[in-house]
Amino acid sequence: MLETSLPKGAKLKRFASLRKGGGSLGRPRYVAIAAWAGGQVVREAKALVPSAWDWAHGNRDEPKFLELARGPFRAPDPHLDLVDRYIVRRIAPDQRKIDLGDRTGVRLRLDLLWAMGFDLGAVHAAKRDDKKQIERHLRKQKDDGWLQDAAKRAAVAVQGDFEEWKKVRLPVRR
Repeated sequence: MLETSLPKGAKLKRFASLRKGGGSLGRPRYVAIAAWAGGQVVREAKALVPSAWDWAHGNRDEPKFLELARGPFRAPDPHLDLVDRYIVRRIAPDQRKIDLGDRTGVRLRLDLLWAMGFDLGAVHAAKRDDKKQIERHLRKQKDDGWLQDAAKRAAVAVQGDFEEWKKVRLPVRR
């Protein structure tokens, strides 16, 4: 799947496996590195994890990953695909995670949170039923700090799950 995701004429140099923590919680990742047009191209295949929302609601249907990524309010990535429950995507030197460490200013964090919320809202805006459900849910919230409180509780739960997972994870076969 990685070889077929490379651009036409790319010369495969090698395959590798990666192990990262953080957001991917150690999911299996595999990369293909190839020479193409005077430089390198890298494609990654990363195991898809079911949506926490779907899991919590017993939804065992096909994941909506590509449907959401290619929705009417998104800029689709032509290098993004889902093959056999693996996300296949390009890795580029200018693709870096944003570090929101302790030294990051409050203004940047708020601006980023607003942008993330706007993007999430745009995904749901495509479906009128989603929009109505979200509006009803928001009207029910009594406390202005409900979202921040829920995010803090979720972060603690995810960190606890990650710590537990690190104790029992299986070694990656090479």
